[in-house]
Amino acid sequence: MTAFGIDFGTTNSVLAAVTNGQVETISLDDPPQEWATLGFDKVLPTVLAESQGSIVHGWRAKRSAGRLDAVKRLFSSDDDVHIGAQTFKIEEAAGIFFREIKERASHAGLTMDQAVVTIPANSRGKARSRTKVSAGLSGIEVLALLNEPTAAAMAYSREIADDQRVLVFDWGGGTLDVTVLRSVNGVFVEEASKGIQRLGGIDVDRAFADGLRARVPVGAQIDPFDLERAKVLLSTQTSTVLSLIGGGTLEVSRRELETAIQPLILKAREPIDRCMSDLGSPRIDHLVLVGGTSKIPAVRSFIREVLRLDPMEGVDPMTAVAEGAAIAAGILKGVIDDFDFFVGIEHALGTVVRTEGREEAFGVLIGRNTMLPAEFTDTFTPALDNQESVLIRVIEGDPQQPIDHEDNVILDAWDLPLVEKRPRADAAISMRYRYDVDGILHVTVSDVKTGTLMLDEEVRQGASRDRKALVDMRRRVQDAVGASQPEPLPDRDDHSGLDPESLALISKATTKVIPFLDDAEADPLRALVAALTQAPVEERAAAKDRLDRAVREHAYLF
Repeated sequence: MTAFGIDFGTTNSVLAAVTNGQVETISLDDPPQEWATLGFDKVLPTVLAESQGSIVHGWRAKRSAGRLDAVKRLFSSDDDVHIGAQTFKIEEAAGIFFREIKERASHAGLTMDQAVVTIPANSRGKARSRTKVSAGLSGIEVLALLNEPTAAAMAYSREIADDQRVLVFDWGGGTLDVTVLRSVNGVFVEEASKGIQRLGGIDVDRAFADGLRARVPVGAQIDPFDLERAKVLLSTQTSTVLSLIGGGTLEVSRRELETAIQPLILKAREPIDRCMSDLGSPRIDHLVLVGGTSKIPAVRSFIREVLRLDPMEGVDPMTAVAEGAAIAAGILKGVIDDFDFFVGIEHALGTVVRTEGREEAFGVLIGRNTMLPAEFTDTFTPALDNQESVLIRVIEGDPQQPIDHEDNVILDAWDLPLVEKRPRADAAISMRYRYDVDGILHVTVSDVKTGTLMLDEEVRQGASRDRKALVDMRRRVQDAVGASQPEPLPDRDDHSGLDPESLALISKATTKVIPFLDDAEADPLRALVAALTQAPVEERAAAKDRLDRAVREHAYLF
């Protein structure tokens, strides 16, 4: 059995696999030779472009005009994105990229329909939800959404002793994140995490370009592709030559790079200091550097000076996150059994309540760093006697901050009619939050006195709010990559004698998938359900596997 981990990065993505306890990074593309020699042979640039009406990816897309870069950075937006002349929803564009990863894995002889997918530390609910939906649109069921720092630490897990602290400094393409984790009985527990959004390799490139612009001859322009390569080269040599658009070259030095990005490097200290302050300046036993920007000598020297600690060696900073995710997937699938991990929630989850003074406050149901899956219930009382309705608002963020603080985000809201008018002391409601490792929050609200169910909903973000629209998106994702549908089997209907796993799978297919499909897509699934219910005992395992694979193609729906 093989388990997969995907680092869906802002600038580059990586796929890793665990087979028989061994971790391997899978090559997904053939980079130009000048990039392959720089260690980029294991990464797939997270870039999409249009070429002759088709969507292209990776290194081919990276050199195309009108390309779409850094789609993950757009997860906080609700705008459509454009790839050439084509327009897509954000989840759809990301889903096309995930589908390409899946297809390229199949060309390497690997069947991937489940994976642990990583997300930046401090990711909000919308980004988590959209990551899961995007992977699901490609036919990849997300086993867990794993924080990138936790994944990076797991890549070094066999070298980290129990009760030791690890600081993960992750300077990737889109964000800078600093996380302190402690190893407890083989499990990495996140103790503090701070980050700076929109301070990544993209911003480093922009600062470098701004620093060089005064030396660019009139009529020429800096080539972003060649600038990025020059930045990488300057990590191992003191100067290089930059080719310019419009003709000519420009010799650039490591000193120029370091001078241009020095303000960004100094800013990188902020999340380190905040994490250390939150924890009372504890001893850090290991330093893990992640992301391409962390390879820059000036960055490494600065972090070494701040922490007085040398970084761990042995794992490529550009592939460590994917390798750790694959290890996590191996644990979840039983491929690895000598240590464990858990997924924690970075921000508290709760509801907006009113105090006696009528001020709004953060009523916490699931606290920060709670181990997932988690389920908590609390009771709340309406603000006034004889209210007709109550506004339920799901909030994510920091309970120590005011409700309107930028750290606090309203994920969803419902105006629910109360069962009947009563004095507030007799009109309490019970609210239950259930949050799983796949990043979906389930909210249930009931009337305490009568037990009447008032709300039973999943908190979904972006395009996932409309499941019928998701089905249409999935078709477009498949059309963009040329995926095929499962073949229908004869229709039968009998659930007798099936094991609990098969019954749960049938329930998932019939309640969470089939109702949202049109007949052309639903009929093959109905046939697979029927085939499983009627299969002889010796054929049930194969029938269950066929249905399971077909259902996973629609993982974006559950």
